[in-house]
Amino acid sequence: MRAFIIFTVVLFAACGNSSPFDKEVSLTGRARPPVVAGMFYPSDSVELSSMVERLIEESVVRSTDGTIIAGVVPHAGYVYSGATAADFYSLIDGLEFDVVVLIGPSHRVAFQGMSVFEGDSYLTPLGSVPVAAGIADRLRESHPAASFIPAAHEEEHSLEVQIPFLQRTIEPGFRIVPIVIGYTGANELQYMAELILAEAYNEKVLVLASSDLSHYPAESLAEVVDSLTVEAILSGDANKFLQATSEEKLPAGLDTFACGRLPIALVMDYAGLYPGVTSELLSSTTSASVSGDRSRVVGYASIAFESSEPEPSEWSISEEGREELLEIAVASVKAAVENAGYGLPDDIPGELLTPRGAFVTLKINGRLRGCIGSMRPIRPVAETVSSMARSAAMEDPRFMPVTLDELPYLEYEISVLTPLQILGDWHDVRVGTDGLMISGSGNRSGVLLPQVPVEQGWNREEFLEGVCLKAGLSPDAYFGEVTLYRFQAQVFGEDEAYSED
Repeated sequence: MRAFIIFTVVLFAACGNSSPFDKEVSLTGRARPPVVAGMFYPSDSVELSSMVERLIEESVVRSTDGTIIAGVVPHAGYVYSGATAADFYSLIDGLEFDVVVLIGPSHRVAFQGMSVFEGDSYLTPLGSVPVAAGIADRLRESHPAASFIPAAHEEEHSLEVQIPFLQRTIEPGFRIVPIVIGYTGANELQYMAELILAEAYNEKVLVLASSDLSHYPAESLAEVVDSLTVEAILSGDANKFLQATSEEKLPAGLDTFACGRLPIALVMDYAGLYPGVTSELLSSTTSASVSGDRSRVVGYASIAFESSEPEPSEWSISEEGREELLEIAVASVKAAVENAGYGLPDDIPGELLTPRGAFVTLKINGRLRGCIGSMRPIRPVAETVSSMARSAAMEDPRFMPVTLDELPYLEYEISVLTPLQILGDWHDVRVGTDGLMISGSGNRSGVLLPQVPVEQGWNREEFLEGVCLKAGLSPDAYFGEVTLYRFQAQVFGEDEAYSED
């Protein structure tokens, strides 16, 4: 049922859960112990604290102004990659984050999908770090490829080795969401990035991919392929990165371009959802700098992603951007009705190139004439609005296509959406702020935008009944075996902006 959300993105609105793995074993109420202490890093708390402190102090990278949203960090033993990792952690030294989403590859257990940890905390010799259980639960429940596989976490080192650095650099009080990735596809990674972004509207989130780079080539080859891998990461295009680092592209003598290529791609997807994103290579090296063995090395790099607008809760399309989107919608509908081609302007402002979901609503004399949208932020918002405007005019199955005679009388309204977030308790629905999407049996689904209950004068229960009926379900279906999602929207028309939530 939840797979519908990933693979179907276009819906019409009255503008007006199975998992791939059984959860037989649960670590809820338990702490995950440190399993590589004494191997990858010191098991003695004093020695570990001293080592991390020294690595941070020796880094030439210094803290930034707090716009860091994500990073890539290595996970070898501290004597090998600790200095490289420290260059990223020095950048966030003293910053505050509510939640750190730690994403690593599975080195010991083969499985399909993603394992989101279910438990109370992760332990290191420096103490306990609590798990953001509510977020972890929502990610597992929302994503069809996510579950909890205890064995994936039990001996996995890629996440554990990051935690002492976090304990040293981030202000106390943060929680973590540990995610181990097995085999999964690019679309599943993108969807997980969207789900994480939905959480960032309410919490200050840092997302980290734990990955080493080239495995076991000669240093001369490692330097070449690592440079190309880093270049692909800095490009910001996750799909191109995955293609460039695929197994088919491996040269002789190289086991992998990056053991955490899937976590890296997920972080790239996440960062790409932010406006004004920049990425920077902080440092790179190989194991030869410590071992002296240049015939067989592992590569390491630290990369930081920053955003000029790091707080999703404050994102808003500017007045100029809103006017541009409305012009795009009008021009797109006119071209569609006239059966003519239409191309987006060449000088679209940067804020309209950020991926966002959006609905376009058409009315005549206040009466609905068409409304279609894309829930997921998979294309630049300007492109989404153009496409949805054409669809609202010509493809809404509830109406005949818009005619030439109707063009002068059309009224336009655009809703730019936040990502979907699963809703565990229907009592949490906020009328006038939340839009709703429901998914029920038989792939039945429906969506109502946040302005609908306000326009209809509905209370919470009437809003929920309305979205159930929209999906072809009984009006009280929200009490039963359905999945509810909420989202927010910035809604504006030709004359007035209705909501900035």
